[in-house]
Amino acid sequence: MTAATADLSPHRAPPGDGARTVLVLACGDAARGDDRAGLLAAELVQGWLDGLATPPASLEPVLAALQGRVEIREVGQLEPDDLFAAAPDQAVVVTDAARGVPAGRVVARPLAGLGSGGPAPRSSHMLPLRDVLALAETLRGSLPAGSFVGVGATTFGLGDPPSDAVLQGVPALAVAIVEETARLLRA
Repeated sequence: MTAATADLSPHRAPPGDGARTVLVLACGDAARGDDRAGLLAAELVQGWLDGLATPPASLEPVLAALQGRVEIREVGQLEPDDLFAAAPDQAVVVTDAARGVPAGRVVARPLAGLGSGGPAPRSSHMLPLRDVLALAETLRGSLPAGSFVGVGATTFGLGDPPSDAVLQGVPALAVAIVEETARLLRA
C-alpha cells in the first residue's frame, strides 16, 4: 500500500450508471525538484475540473464531458496496489516525471508496454516499473486499460526547485492528461 495516497477528486461517476471512468494516478515527490511535475499537472487538471483555474478554451468541451467521470489520486510512488485498486471497467492514467526524455517534453505511452524500455516514470524507483506492472497484472489477472503520460525531467535532488523546462512543460502535461483521459473514455 502507498503511504502518501490522497484522493484529490470529488468527480466520480455515480455507482451503477454504466459510465466508464478514468483513475488518474499522480506520482511524484514534491520535495525533489522535477519529480513534482505529475503532482503539479494533476492539481492543474483538478483546478480545471473544479472551475478554479481557467483551462485553454479548446479544452472546455472536453472537460465538460469529463465531469463526474474522473478520479484523481496523488499516490507518490506507483505501487501495484494503486493499479489493483482500479475497478474492472476503469481505465488508468499514470502521470509522472520521466527519465530518458528531453526535459520539458511530454510523452504518452500505453500502460501495457511501459515496462519494456523507453521513458520511465521517475517515482517507481523502489520497485522497478516492470515489477510493479507484473505484480498488478498478476493480482488483477490483467493490467487495466490505460496510459502513462509524463514529462521529461532531470533534477531530482532533495530540496531542489523544479527546472524551468519542467515548469514550462506542466501545462502541456496537464493538457495531455485531459486528452488521454478523454481518449480512454471513448475507447
